[in-house]
Amino acid sequence: MVKFFSKSAKSSMKLEEVTSILSKLKIPTGLVFTPTNLEIEKKKFFASDTYEPQFVYKVVRNSNSDILKSLLHVREISDVDPRISDFYINLIESKKLSNDLMYSVGDNDLVTEISYRKYGKPSALLFRNSARVLRGVVDNYNIVKYPVINKDDMLNFEQIKEIFEIVFKSFGLDDWKVDKSIRIAKNGAKVATKSKTVLLDENIHRSKFKLRKTLVHEVGTHVLRSINGTNSGFEALSKANLPSYLDVEEGLATWNESDMDLLTLRWLKEKAAMVWGAYIGEELSFRELYNCMLGVLPKRSAFGVVYRLKRGLGDTSYPGLYAKDIVYFRGFRKVLRELEKDKSMYEKLYAGKIGFEQCEWVDEGLIPKAKIIPSKDMWRGIFKRVGI
Repeated sequence: MVKFFSKSAKSSMKLEEVTSILSKLKIPTGLVFTPTNLEIEKKKFFASDTYEPQFVYKVVRNSNSDILKSLLHVREISDVDPRISDFYINLIESKKLSNDLMYSVGDNDLVTEISYRKYGKPSALLFRNSARVLRGVVDNYNIVKYPVINKDDMLNFEQIKEIFEIVFKSFGLDDWKVDKSIRIAKNGAKVATKSKTVLLDENIHRSKFKLRKTLVHEVGTHVLRSINGTNSGFEALSKANLPSYLDVEEGLATWNESDMDLLTLRWLKEKAAMVWGAYIGEELSFRELYNCMLGVLPKRSAFGVVYRLKRGLGDTSYPGLYAKDIVYFRGFRKVLRELEKDKSMYEKLYAGKIGFEQCEWVDEGLIPKAKIIPSKDMWRGIFKRVGI
């Protein structure tokens, strides 16, 4: 097939130009896929035995279409290794797919179709392994009991902020900060890599045990991989990039929780339930999938899992599914498997927000080794210092 390009279209660009253009994209899918009426619909749902949530969304205005037009004919990044060039060409396509996904919000069929293309479907084997976890077969995982929590174990926003700031200094991240966010889930925490900020619910209350888990997950994985990605010289390795990175990103975060004796059966079950629900739930309504989920989770957890699988949909009485959250359990199992075969891969995975296939780039010097790599001893020292 012959491809025709407009006179203004470029088939080749330098890395600096591509990086500059990509930085102008705004694809806050998580924000857009959070219904503006979530709490109202949640109350209606629990007040009825039959009500199906009707979610309403707000799309963020942007210039993504025009920005992407300037990139979609690029077939080569001329001043880098061919492997880096291929990575960026694939990244451009991935960003277009992410933009299409964001704009599909409210359309059940499109959300399902595009999210499957981006994140895939659970395999039969993964489904069976998720079912085993939900039955309590967890011998292959390092599971701990959630400790008994007393009043002194609960921390508020100001206390948590102070602890985060000490943790940042411990890792030499003096330009990172903590801020409040009104567009975040209750008691939620989220990393914003572009602004170098950890966003917290202003009314957050978190136990010391759960805060340790949050620090290991958010700072010890997401923030450090981002920092090392920035140091690689390729900005894309400091932020969300190809879909394959996400399995490792979230899988490694869960692996770190497990390694630090912070992974409970409930948290693992919720990750497994998202795979289990995704496998059976596309044709089920929100209520039908919730009723199924009650067989393996308490009602609040069941609602939370089903919501994550059905967010982005409009009328949830009709079929549809958002497949993103299968990456947590799938990624955890992948990381477990790979690190069992080669523990040295752990340090390589910290070279940036990379997947397994890019670890050879570290071996070959295409990207530098990570400068900041956490360890159990490091975390134990930090936890002792901040009193958690």
